[in-house]
Order: sequence, then C-alpha cells, then structure tokens
Amino acid sequence: MPDSFARPSLTPIRGALGMSVAMGMGRFFYTPALPLMVAALHWSSAPGAWIATLNYVGYFIGTLVIAQGWVEPNRFVYRLSLIVSTVGLAAVALTPNLIWQGGIRTIAGIASGLIFVCVTQRIPANSRRSRDGGISYGGVGFGILVSGAIVLAAGSVADWRQLWLICAAVSAIFSIIAWTWPIPARIPRHTTPAEAADPTSTDDPTETATDDPAEAATPFDANRRRAMAILSTGYFFQGGGYIIIGTYLVVLAGPVFGATAAASTWLIAGIATAASPLTWAAVAARIGTVKALTLCYCLQVFGALLAVFGSTPIVLIIAAALFGFTFIGVVMMTIGVGTQMGVANASAKLTSWYSIGQIVGPAVVAAALSEHIAAAFIASAIALAIAMALTLVGVLTGNVDR
Repeated sequence: MPDSFARPSLTPIRGALGMSVAMGMGRFFYTPALPLMVAALHWSSAPGAWIATLNYVGYFIGTLVIAQGWVEPNRFVYRLSLIVSTVGLAAVALTPNLIWQGGIRTIAGIASGLIFVCVTQRIPANSRRSRDGGISYGGVGFGILVSGAIVLAAGSVADWRQLWLICAAVSAIFSIIAWTWPIPARIPRHTTPAEAADPTSTDDPTETATDDPAEAATPFDANRRRAMAILSTGYFFQGGGYIIIGTYLVVLAGPVFGATAAASTWLIAGIATAASPLTWAAVAARIGTVKALTLCYCLQVFGALLAVFGSTPIVLIIAAALFGFTFIGVVMMTIGVGTQMGVANASAKLTSWYSIGQIVGPAVVAAALSEHIAAAFIASAIALAIAMALTLVGVLTGNVDR
C-alpha cells in the first residue's frame, strides 16, 4: 500500500471512515431507525432490545476472536468485514422476521467488532500523533451524524426498508475510501515498542516480544495484569451504562419530538461525538489522563441523569450532546491507557469486556425495564459512576503517563 504512506494526511481519514462504517452506521443506524420500525411493525420495546442485544453479542464475538488470537487483525479480515457490514445493512430491509433480524444484526456486530479492533490497534497511544488518532476516532461521531441525517432527511418520505438501503449505499462509498487503511496483510508475531506506537508500521502494534518466562513473572508484569483487570472491569460497566443511552435516547425523545424528528437528537449526538476525540486529546495533553477521564465521566453521568428529566426538547438536546461528547472520549483514553501498559492486543481485550457490558445493559432493560425507560437511564448513570471509579483506580495502578 505505497499510497497510504505517500499521502499520510489521508490515513486518519481512511481510519475515520472505517470507524464510520463499523460503528456510526453498522452498529448505530439501528438507533434512529428503531422508532420508525417500532411504529411500522407494531413492535413493543422488547423485540428491539433483544435485537440490539444480539448485535452486541456479535460485536463481542468479533473482538474476542482477536483478543484470544484466533483471528489476526490483518488486511483480509478488515476488508472482508467492511463488505459484510455494508451488506448487513441492506439485508435488514429484506424481511421484518425477528429471527432474520436477529441473525443479520449478530453477523453485522461481528463485522463491526473486527473493523473497530483493526482500526484502533493501528492508532498511536502516545501524543506524537494524537491529532491523527483524534481524527480516526472522530469517524464514530461522523457515522452517527450521517445515520441521524439519513433518518431526519428521508424518514418522512421513505419507509424503514428504504432507509436501511440508503444507509447501505453510503456505507459502500465509505468502505471504498477506507479500503486502504494501512494494515498489514499478515501480522508478524513480534514487534518493538517503537513500532507499537506507530500506526504506519507494518508490524503488529500490540504484540511485544515476551517469550522469556522469567520476564513474565516480574513484579511489574504482575502489577500490569492487576491494573488491566481493574481497567477491564470498569470498561465493562462503561459498556453497559453508555449503551443504554445509545440505544434508547431516540426512543425517549420520540414522544417529545415525534418518531421522525426524534432522530434530531441522534444528529446532535453525532456532531458532539465527531468533535470530541480531538477535544479530549487536547484536554488530556493539557491536564493529564486522570483528570481528563474524571471530567469526561462526570459529564457522562450528568447527561444520563439529565435524560431522565427529558420532557422538553432543550433538555433532551443537552443530554444528547453530552452523550456524544463523552462516550468516545472515554473509549479513546481508556484504550490509550491499555496500550501504554504494553498489554498485547489491549484494544481487543478491553473492547471484549466493553462488549459484555453492552450485552448486559440492553438485556437488563429488555427483561426488567422495557416499560420504564426513565428508570433505565438511572441504572445507566449508576453503572457509569461505578465505571469511573474502577477506571481511575486502574489508571493509577497501571502507573501510566498521567
């Protein structure tokens, strides 16, 4: 891929569009489209929650197979996942059958998880290229913005099937541009720390040469494992707390804005998400990771609580902005911390725990809170507060750059 290096300014854009395909559309288009599907198909809240949960199960599988070393995050896996994610969007439109919907969303989740890890493991953890990393992570918000814009612009003239097809067409265009994200055709087993910090390296950025059994038994390594365990547990609660907001924000806004106009909250969340990575990278560089994570988490908890009182458009707009502005900031900084610890496949391992939280969150709502969406947002705030405490302990224990 010589062109990837000849024009390095395009590299973060390719990463951003890959993240847009994986997350903003492949995963999150379901959120603004759900109210229209519920209205057209006469679903209760439960089917939507279970279908969302199956998507998160797929996402977990996608991250797990890389975390366990069963699949390499290489060029073939990345490109195949772009194709599967795009085809999966179009396949939703074929039939409203719940078994089909659940199966397709599971497969789409696997593709999303694979793309996310393939991109994030090539994003530098240090500040040397923090701007490029911020642009790539910003693709999540851009994809959310596109998802909301599709429903907002076409929701009044197109049915739910046509909306999914439009999203698939946009995803195909993005995939063509993201196709040449610099990821090697094969991942070598070992790399150096310098290569781990360089997303344009042709070696695996997360593998470290630790074949010496004595090295694995050092106090530093034991402390690193302990810190990673705490960080992963916090990330589990973050996944469960944030996804409740991400799944049900538009549903909560439906009675206030109307089924189609409710997508405007998702549009606002997308704008805030797109702007947040570069903002939080600058904040963390200025005040340190611990303080930046604390501030980001506090705003996220406040946004979840604010949504509970979302009986007016302005309150819901603020809640949507806070959701978008904070969740990708937490993701970016937490994965950065895990990578700085020198943990092999840190992005995949952390994201696997995040995915388990995302499975548990909607499942709890579907089983116990499907008719009490406001209560679900309170549960989200509690989970996020626990996540903040554990994450900060993990950062401090890991003794990374703070």
